[in-house]
Amino acid sequence: MVSVELVRRAAPAVAPDPHASAPTTGPYAGHVHFDETITPVLITDFDVDAYTRRGTDRLEVDMAAIEADGPLGSQVRLALGVLQRLEGTALAESRAMLATTTGNEARITAFLATWHVDRFWQSRALRDVLEAGGGPEPADLPPPTPIQALRRLHVDQVQPLLTPLWNVLAGESLAAGHMARMAIQEASLQELLRALAELLDGEARRVVETVIDRHDAAVEFFTAEARARITRSRAEAVTARAVLSLLSPLAGGYLMDPALRPALAVLGTEAPHRAAVRRARFEITRLLPGPDLPDPLLAIRPRPGV
Repeated sequence: MVSVELVRRAAPAVAPDPHASAPTTGPYAGHVHFDETITPVLITDFDVDAYTRRGTDRLEVDMAAIEADGPLGSQVRLALGVLQRLEGTALAESRAMLATTTGNEARITAFLATWHVDRFWQSRALRDVLEAGGGPEPADLPPPTPIQALRRLHVDQVQPLLTPLWNVLAGESLAAGHMARMAIQEASLQELLRALAELLDGEARRVVETVIDRHDAAVEFFTAEARARITRSRAEAVTARAVLSLLSPLAGGYLMDPALRPALAVLGTEAPHRAAVRRARFEITRLLPGPDLPDPLLAIRPRPGV
């Protein structure tokens, strides 16, 4: 007969409960591996779940109605072409963000999945307006400069190689820079579209105003994320300033559109529009350390006779 003592000795030892050492009070209560060395997940008031569930679809454009209204002016087509291409840079912007530690942020990646499709359909709608309004912008645009050609080479072949370096130097703070860049890009694009809408009539104006409204969610999300991160820590604020110092957010996909400056001159004929675009940038840059960080592209000189 086996004694009770032998049974007890043969029984495997019960592993200690790993949660026994978890704090029971304070901000890390109930977490075993979560302490002050790990940055808490940032959650703003923007409802990402609702945004992703609402879905997105193509914007309907009555191209026959636009054709019936007559061709658009050459300067209007120039500006429209630039904004249409800027709308279409979402894939390049996403690649730059998701290849870094920013891609570890679940709320950001979830938002980008739907945002990218939104921007695609918005770009497609503006392209339909451009085609129905007389075709592409005038052909007498300045060709890419050698610097712009080198910039494309850098973005396509060098920038991906620098991503690991960015991750090492900036780490999680890099998300603040990306959110600041996209907040400025979305708000600026929305204001430039408002300036463009005033130069249009009929169906063309309706389509552009619809695109303007569809930018509201992106402006709200990126602005909330940027403000929360920049004001959370100095490291994130410094990183955001570094990212914005590299190249203007109006250079979609980190590539300057050859017609961007002429387009800004067309859209900057009214002082309120110039002020609105500058304000879209200043809403973010005013939160950064150091002196003001202006965008040289926004030294807009109005172009008469649009």
